[in-house]
Amino acid sequence: GAPRGEEDPAGEEGRHARRQGDRQVKARTTANPTKEALTHMTDDTTQAERLEALAAAVLEGFDIEATTSVTEDDDGNFEVVIEGGEAGELVADGGEIVDAIQHIANQSMARSDGGPRRRVAVDADGYRARREAALERLAERAAAEALEYGEEIELDAMTPHDRRVVHMALKDRTDIATRSEGEEPQRRIIVEPAD
Repeated sequence: GAPRGEEDPAGEEGRHARRQGDRQVKARTTANPTKEALTHMTDDTTQAERLEALAAAVLEGFDIEATTSVTEDDDGNFEVVIEGGEAGELVADGGEIVDAIQHIANQSMARSDGGPRRRVAVDADGYRARREAALERLAERAAAEALEYGEEIELDAMTPHDRRVVHMALKDRTDIATRSEGEEPQRRIIVEPAD
């Protein structure tokens, strides 16, 4: 491995390494993944570089070996993807860790440039796609039950993102209505037959 903060000559370009105890943690990024990178950013540091440095620092903090990539869409929103190695450890708790990383990334972006608000989506090990598919199936089952029994079906409390997925899954149905009730963090969705 390479000394802290230096490139690993045997690795790919942009790969940095740091020793933590007896284990070597690598994060493949285009930005320096050390904590110093987060504190020594300049006005010339791009948003993508800031997000890559943040993701790399989180991986180091959790002692997880994985690769990160950051893409920006046409609207200026970002997607941070963490893959390979031990990325699955970030979603082993039902997604709470990857949700927390996404929250921190969004807060970081909101405070960093004062420009228009840009969203950051963080995914690890394909979790978001699997979660979205499971929520869409849940929405369809709830709709079927609401129609079968002619009554409201109350779903468990969900994050704002998960509630949005359920609402969007049923938005085109004319026979079903959805609404959110309650206060965070216990806010939940009610699925019912349309009037």
